[in-house]
Amino acid sequence: MLRFVLRRVALTLPTFVALMFVTFIAVRLVPGDPIEVRTGERGIAPERLAALRHDLGLDQPMWEQFLHYANGLAHGDFGVSIVTKTPVLQEFLTLFPATLELSLCALILAVAIGIPVGVLAAVKRGGLLDHAVMAVALTGYSMPIFWWGLLLIMFMSEYLGLTPVSGRVDLINYYFEPVTGFMLIDSLLSDQEGAFWSAVQHLILPSIVLGTIPLAVIARMTRSSMLEVLSEDYVRTARAKGLSPFRVVGLHALRNALIPVVTVIGLQTGTLLAGAVLTEHIFAWPGIGKWLIESIARRDYPALQGGIMLISGIVILVNLLVDLAYVAINPRIRHG
Repeated sequence: MLRFVLRRVALTLPTFVALMFVTFIAVRLVPGDPIEVRTGERGIAPERLAALRHDLGLDQPMWEQFLHYANGLAHGDFGVSIVTKTPVLQEFLTLFPATLELSLCALILAVAIGIPVGVLAAVKRGGLLDHAVMAVALTGYSMPIFWWGLLLIMFMSEYLGLTPVSGRVDLINYYFEPVTGFMLIDSLLSDQEGAFWSAVQHLILPSIVLGTIPLAVIARMTRSSMLEVLSEDYVRTARAKGLSPFRVVGLHALRNALIPVVTVIGLQTGTLLAGAVLTEHIFAWPGIGKWLIESIARRDYPALQGGIMLISGIVILVNLLVDLAYVAINPRIRHG
């Protein structure tokens, strides 16, 4: 197992180097200069502009900037934001709990609904439920996040008035110092009556929007995997022995069908973090996604580069943990 982990970690190094290079180039392809964006229409004297570019190292050759950037990453330095003058890692750690809370809620929603629905669709193959589940899953997978989010805001918030439109909690009625960064936990720790329910209400729409695509993918994969497992000989043998349908499906079939589903769930981590960029922007959710969009608008090169590399590291780590989870799900699997 240790050899497998070390080998996987070694294989991620070329991925990080390639991603670091692509991110560095892509960020600088965005039109606009960080200094000129900050000064706006007021303009700035050429001498002052040259001095500021020199202070930020933007007057150096591109290859020299890249080597400086790579050397910083090698020593755990993700740079300092051009705009806020705050270390990128510090900003990321401050904002990441909001994104993590939203992503976890969306993933829990997707798993809690997607797996049972996929199992039912496989058991009732060819029936009305099966066709309905697949149609809804295809629709959910095809809906753009920005359109789905605006649609829910118009219907749930504006028309029915059931949920808030933006933010993480009602700041007019509730205010408390963050302890963990997770609003659900902090609202409980605050002992302010109604604060927790306000945090839950603010999470409903963003979680639905962000979790729709993973839910559709998980439901379709669960159905496909269950159909394959249900046709295996050991499942037919279990049925022939007179075991109850619940034991056949829930104990024998589902456990083996979960292996590809777990893979899909792990891959959805990237989808959730990428979808959080749009979702947080739509719902004014103060997390990593909103921060990255603002960094693009401000041409904050260090924030963009550091944020993308940190998110990529999280995605790679989750995929490694998914590989290790295979053994727990099915002990017959051994990583050589």
